Amino acid sequence: MSVDMELFKVRYLWIAFFLGTVCGVLPLVKGADNAIVLGPIEGELAKKQIPIDLGRTPKVLVPLISKPIFVHGGLRLSSDKESRFSATFSSAGGNDIQVAITRGNPKEPFATFVSKASTIEGAVSLACDRLVSEILGIPGFFSGRLAFLSDLSGAKEIFVSDSMMTYSKPQTDFGKMTFNPSWNNDGTGLFFTSNRKVFNNIYHLDLASRRVATVANYKGSNLRAVQNPRTAQTALILSTSGNPELWMANTPYERPRRITNNRSNESGPCWSPDGRRMIVTSDTRGKPQLYEVSLSTGVLSRIPTNVSSHCVEAAWNPVDPSRVAFTAAVGGGFQIFEYSFTNRASRMITRGNDHAMQPCWANDGRHIFFTSRSTGGATEIKVIDTEFEEAKPIPLHDRKFGNCSQPSFLYTR
Repeated sequence: MSVDMELFKVRYLWIAFFLGTVCGVLPLVKGADNAIVLGPIEGELAKKQIPIDLGRTPKVLVPLISKPIFVHGGLRLSSDKESRFSATFSSAGGNDIQVAITRGNPKEPFATFVSKASTIEGAVSLACDRLVSEILGIPGFFSGRLAFLSDLSGAKEIFVSDSMMTYSKPQTDFGKMTFNPSWNNDGTGLFFTSNRKVFNNIYHLDLASRRVATVANYKGSNLRAVQNPRTAQTALILSTSGNPELWMANTPYERPRRITNNRSNESGPCWSPDGRRMIVTSDTRGKPQLYEVSLSTGVLSRIPTNVSSHCVEAAWNPVDPSRVAFTAAVGGGFQIFEYSFTNRASRMITRGNDHAMQPCWANDGRHIFFTSRSTGGATEIKVIDTEFEEAKPIPLHDRKFGNCSQPSFLYTR
């Protein structure tokens, strides 16, 4: 075994521990033909998942592959005798990873491909994306990136990690209040809000050059910037006119024009996948609710979620524009719901004693990243599969990441 592979092995030993403790998966065990499998998962959810084994995948790679499969929820690791598919991950030279998939019993060749990336981690993530695509016919999200807040340094700063949060890297170090991270549309940088210079201003961080540029420092509070997924157009929440309103700029650094003009407070701008529509939160009727806003006239049209007097933080599904996730106050806490424009009805996504808020869709339109807050105030980022009612939220990290919140997901491939 090479020195690089040994270092790789040491780095990911903790993932196996994570799967067995934080996520509640049974310990890794040795199966037939030297395969590594997970213990059985009981219940109705298991019946809906496609069983898969990892064939002759080297043990050092198994933890890195097991976590994405477990988190996804459409597949589940099983023994080779029970599985419908077998996937063997192996080195293809350098950091490249080859995956050979067989199907049936006895197993017959199904698909073979090679994933290339600058790191082993990246190649495995891409391979897991392709694995999901080949077996389930839907895109994977494992090679995406997350931006989020963490108080690991004592102050809330912006971090960036892979989508499974197996590693992370701090991006800011202001020692001030920093919040509302949001990817620009090409993934080269992040918008964020900070009082790093006394007042709340909006900034943009270029991840390559580390340059921080001011986007909005108008009189009043400059609260949020979210870029159109298709163009350079950027939505802003500014209170320069008195109360927080929606403003729009053709590019992040052009002077914005005011869109809404009322006495209410607007927040949480959310673009539709095609970049033509927008939802905001407004308290125009006294309590915060979701509204679609006309970008030409500023007129607000209430979305009839009808689940709570407090509905905020809309997140538009990137695959199905008829679905919008949001946070609602229910039962003395907060939970995530989904509204359907087609059915004109809402359904509850999360449940439990912990609060769930700040939803953010993965690129597959099936999984939602969100912030979970315990009754004691600790926060962590979790992900939930919205496809199956039986699916439970899965935490992505342990306490070594600090209190994490406000996830913003990016998938550029």
